[in-house]
Amino acid sequence: MKKETNPIPRVKKPTALNPLQNAIHEFLTNHIPQPTLTKHGLSNGPLHSLLPKRFTIYEPMLLLPVNALSTPPAWRALYQDLDSVQRNALFAALVTAFGRLGVTHVAMNAPIALTDMQGQENRMRSPAGLVPLYGDFGTGESGGSRPTREDLDGAFWVRTMQNHGIVQIWAPLYTMFSRGNVTEKARVLGQGGFFEGLDEGLLGEMGVVDLYAGIGYFVFSYLKRGVRRVWGWEMNGWSVEGLRRGCIENGWGCRVVRLGDDGRLSRSELVDLVRDLKDTDRVVLFHGDNRFAADILEEIRGVHLNLEWWSVRHVNLGLLPTSVDAWENACRMIDIEKGGWAHVHENVDLREIELKKEDITTELGRLRAEVLGLQSAAGLAECRHVEHVKTYAPGVMHCVYDMKLLSYTELQQKTAH
Repeated sequence: MKKETNPIPRVKKPTALNPLQNAIHEFLTNHIPQPTLTKHGLSNGPLHSLLPKRFTIYEPMLLLPVNALSTPPAWRALYQDLDSVQRNALFAALVTAFGRLGVTHVAMNAPIALTDMQGQENRMRSPAGLVPLYGDFGTGESGGSRPTREDLDGAFWVRTMQNHGIVQIWAPLYTMFSRGNVTEKARVLGQGGFFEGLDEGLLGEMGVVDLYAGIGYFVFSYLKRGVRRVWGWEMNGWSVEGLRRGCIENGWGCRVVRLGDDGRLSRSELVDLVRDLKDTDRVVLFHGDNRFAADILEEIRGVHLNLEWWSVRHVNLGLLPTSVDAWENACRMIDIEKGGWAHVHENVDLREIELKKEDITTELGRLRAEVLGLQSAAGLAECRHVEHVKTYAPGVMHCVYDMKLLSYTELQQKTAH
């Protein structure tokens, strides 16, 4: 029998500073007098345990979380004690520390407003933007949805890479970016989770519509997957420019078409668009209201020129909290002879996810029946999958309902069995 030996006690390694903590620690050590540190109780013990450590880099911007300068209390008190010169020196030190990662600017997420733009309680906890802390963010007079070319060229733009090499670009003062959509992008790419209808042999003959294209959240994933063309709609000029720049960066041709204030194109504009459209124009992005999106696609298809038409098999409806106003357009756009899918993004009470599925199925079935000229909507819409993307607010889930919309032929085959 072996005699037990006393184990050698392990010496606990000191906690290493992460880059943000290290940069702040260096600044405080070298620039803040000892009496100031003592005043705030920071002269004794491990200083790094009282420093913020979370950050995100969207090159060339270092983005700090909303509480980076306010918690814990000792750090908040010390930061509030710094004058403007010292604060500027702090942020300059952060830029220097992260310089090898291309950082030139520092910003912080803005606090979530207690009320929305209508003065109502902000139950969705919608974020409002960011607070520039260091660097020129190109702040100008025009921050609306219709920026001029001068506004766009003078703005500060950032970038990130997600999903195995897709670059996305946006102006952080005017456009939001949601990292939480990365899982849904991966689904479109076939890299995780259930996502039906993007069969390898069909991709090169397929068109997709994104009625709320933004900066290309899902547009780029469809293109990366191999879809022939995406038709997109977006009202915000800052997002349009971000998508255009992202297309260039990723090597996809992009044609931007400005719609009239009524959301339409004239006959001559339609003819010019179709005439000048190239196979390399993987994205056709309509800058304007999507109210008449289905009409525009129908008119484009009806222009008798040498346009190869790739049937629309997927429509992405990515507006939160609901995209209900665009459901009719989606049902009209999806190929009548082949059928397709509508991907309905909704913010849903956690207790009502199944009820919402039934409501969406019923309404899309009714709208699809109108398109097909049928009296009965039975079986025309099927919910094939519900994806729980992320928690949007307390008790609220961002869900995507993958709705299969049948063609008349598919419906006949289904009822025959």
